[in-house]
This record gives sequence, structure tokens and C-alpha cells, in this order.
Amino acid sequence: MAIELFWGSGSPFAWRVLLALEYKRLPYVSHVLQFSKQEHKSPQMLALNPRGRVPVLKDGDYVCFESLAILYYLDLKYPQPPIFGRTPEEAGTIMRVICEYQAYIEPRLTTIASGYFRVTRICPVMRSPTRCTRVANEARTIEGRRRSPTGSSGMPARRSTWSSFPASSC
Repeated sequence: MAIELFWGSGSPFAWRVLLALEYKRLPYVSHVLQFSKQEHKSPQMLALNPRGRVPVLKDGDYVCFESLAILYYLDLKYPQPPIFGRTPEEAGTIMRVICEYQAYIEPRLTTIASGYFRVTRICPVMRSPTRCTRVANEARTIEGRRRSPTGSSGMPARRSTWSSFPASSC
């Protein structure tokens, strides 16, 4: 039985799972839900995820929701290619970056993004460009740890896309 993914357009958490499925080259059936029709809150979806949120992955009789839980499940069930690294050191580094992102960058990005999607009032973020600078600085802090040719984790260093992000812009 094929993997089924229930997701909604515009959900970065769903995109995370879609990318993982494509990266692992796993066949899946895509079910795009329309938020405007509240399809994610339908009785059928609430039976899969009582929180009424996406993404939701169904693999045979097993149902998993919350994007990181889905990624972890996929990595253990379908180990090649690995998402969370091949060694304990790689896995630790990957998990640290995920945790740092969720703790320090994601809340600020959510504040900024919500300002763009709320048309009814001016978002305080737009009056305070320093918040944009803080997001960029947090990203630089995370990426800045990988300056040596092999990176501090022993993994090959990647070119940072944040290094060219101007600190004063948003």
C-alpha cells in the first residue's frame, strides 16, 4: 500500500515532508487539502489528526502527524538515503540546527510573515526593522559555526546563503 500524504498549500511544515519524500524517492499519493474550505478540519481528517492540522502521513495502517515526527518515522522505516545523518556526530549536528532554528529563528520569521499576510492592520514588525536584522543575525550565528573546510562537525562545509544577506535589510 502506498504512502499517503495529506497537506495544504502554503504550509512550510508540509513542504518539509514533501521534500523528504522526494529526497528519499518514496512513492506517495498526494492529497492537497483546501484550507479555505476547512478540509483539514473535516471529520475524516480529525480521525487521522485530532488537532486538525497538516501534514498527516498514512503508511498502511500507521498514521503520523507533526512534520519532524514524520521525518523521523520515514528515516527509520526507509533508511536510505538518511535524512538525519550517517553518524552520531552528523545526527547531533543536524538535530542541533533544527532545535536552534525552532527556538531562535522560527518565532521571528513567523512574526515577520504574519505581518505580510495581515492586511487589516500594520504589523509592528514593519515599524521595527531591527527584528529583521535579528533574524538574519540568528541565521548567521547558526551558519557561522561551519567556517573550517570540514566544518566543526567533521562534515564538509557548505557555502552559506546567509553570508550575503545584508544585516540591515529585511
